[in-house]
Amino acid sequence: MAVKLNKPILVAGVGLSFLLWLGESLHQEILAFGEWGLLGLMALGSGVWWWQQKTQELPILKPISPLTLEDANQAIAKTETLLDYIVKEWPNLNISSLQQKSSQLPTRFNQSVVSLGLVGGTKTGKTTLKSLLIAQNIDSNLDFIDSEYLLIDDKNKPVISDLILFLTTGDLTESEWQIIQQLQQNHQRCLIVFNKQDQYIPEERVLILQQLQQRVKSIIPAEDVISINGIQTELKVRQYQTDGSQQEWIENQPPKIEPLVTRIKLILEQERQQLIWGNIWREAVEIKQQAKEILNQIRSDHALPIIEQYQWIAAGTAFANPVAALDLLATAAINTQMVLDLSDIYNLKFSLAQGQTVSAKIAKAMVQLGVVELSTHAISGLLKSNAVTYVAGGVTQGISAAYLTRLAGLSLVEYFQEQDINTSGNKKIDLEKLSQKLKQVFEQTKRTELLQNLVKQGIPKLT
Repeated sequence: MAVKLNKPILVAGVGLSFLLWLGESLHQEILAFGEWGLLGLMALGSGVWWWQQKTQELPILKPISPLTLEDANQAIAKTETLLDYIVKEWPNLNISSLQQKSSQLPTRFNQSVVSLGLVGGTKTGKTTLKSLLIAQNIDSNLDFIDSEYLLIDDKNKPVISDLILFLTTGDLTESEWQIIQQLQQNHQRCLIVFNKQDQYIPEERVLILQQLQQRVKSIIPAEDVISINGIQTELKVRQYQTDGSQQEWIENQPPKIEPLVTRIKLILEQERQQLIWGNIWREAVEIKQQAKEILNQIRSDHALPIIEQYQWIAAGTAFANPVAALDLLATAAINTQMVLDLSDIYNLKFSLAQGQTVSAKIAKAMVQLGVVELSTHAISGLLKSNAVTYVAGGVTQGISAAYLTRLAGLSLVEYFQEQDINTSGNKKIDLEKLSQKLKQVFEQTKRTELLQNLVKQGIPKLT
């Protein structure tokens, strides 16, 4: 997608930077421009930078309220709204499979079948316990589902199971605790099952059960942490006779899963409807997520060429302009126009004032993170190997401007794509989260090979 250069903000901003260079009131004009001029002087004039370290408070975990019928219906409605929006904006895009899945969700409110999945690490007794539970004939409308140990991937896809038995043979590892928290966030009904307790002496069994209950008490009640023995064990019995002799023999002890069976039955009796609503809610969320990924990919395909062309406009302007502070003035106009164009792609349609606010926030964050200083030093180091370009100091300024513009654009795209799809034109933006996203993208893009590619592309464009 080509960038039109007849945009008034872009042309006026770039032109103003050259006029100010030739004028006599440079200082006053830069200060009148606002935060961008001040930030430019801070970043390229003094070279002051610092890393901000914020103490991250650990979140306070609380049990999530059970889903209601209204929650499930709202999830379906949001999914349908997004699908309708995609069809309207991109009529040539085929999402019929998602539309079909979404249209079938309301029919499942009357179902009575509930699924149960057993989850746990290797050798926690999942297969054996599943067989024992099936033999119990707990409920005619209970389906058993095989679940993988790695429950949720990077995209937070929910487990397809209404009730989950999370098996462990000891205290929880940190990774297991993380998985349980993710299950809770997905409104998964979960029981913690301490299995194979025969491996411990009685005192240790009590201690481990208490440890498990204490570990998960913020989100899972004590009655949902259950101790069982899912395998048959052998017990050595010794009997002393009246004559002082003794006899020994082995008695087989059957599995002890009665507490778990009782708890499952009670849940199915009291919470069946909530389990079904949770299943529908998760399926609606999953369909919406798939639709969001499709839409984000389309928008990204349109956004990246815009970012790339603006980065080279910024590079050319910085290369041609010998005054460092005015580089930032021109970059402000360029980045503001880029923000406006990207907001159009993501259906935000910022006003000029909003675009300037977002651009200024990004610039401020770049200074506070030391991005300007670090990127300039890194690019200068890469250019030292090329005698021609190293002599031309403007190349460093130009490629640095390209990198900073690209960083700003990618941060916006990453921020937009993590938000709920905007179908109503709501223009709200969390500037603090945007700054956090900028830091994340900077960490991802500051690697030497990425900067090397930018330098390779920039040298022929600027020399």
